[in-house]
Amino acid sequence: MNEQTIFVDMDFFRNGLIQLTETMSEEELDRIPQGFNNNPRWNIGHALVTTDYLVTNAVGESSQLPAHYPHLFARGTSPQDWEGKTVPTKDELLEQLKANHQSLQQLIQGKLDQSIPFEMFHLKTVEDVVKFSTSHETLHSGIAKTQNQIQS
Repeated sequence: MNEQTIFVDMDFFRNGLIQLTETMSEEELDRIPQGFNNNPRWNIGHALVTTDYLVTNAVGESSQLPAHYPHLFARGTSPQDWEGKTVPTKDELLEQLKANHQSLQQLIQGKLDQSIPFEMFHLKTVEDVVKFSTSHETLHSGIAKTQNQIQS
């Protein structure tokens, strides 16, 4: 797949996550529907943190996000543990979603064929990581959308 196609896919799915976030209120972002362990804000933040972590590590760079984000949104975290912690507002999440997207595309430009310095599933190249991350981001976008629809 060529770089332009990868970037178009990244744009499409990140813009969908941004648009979903824009449609929700702070209260909707924070509600945990019955049967779920987390809320839309967590799913959106988790998608952001995971994509950033995987892609930056794939090219040997440092995270582009505020240092406290993984403590809130990494795998195994929960909004139920957020009491007393600084959780990003909707506007802050939107700002990070937009800025991170642009910086990640700059980081990977011309590097899609590069081998990655870690082992994970079947992933071998930066392109593999980007495709996996985009799929993961889309999964959590869908969960956040479903959670919001359940609440409405």
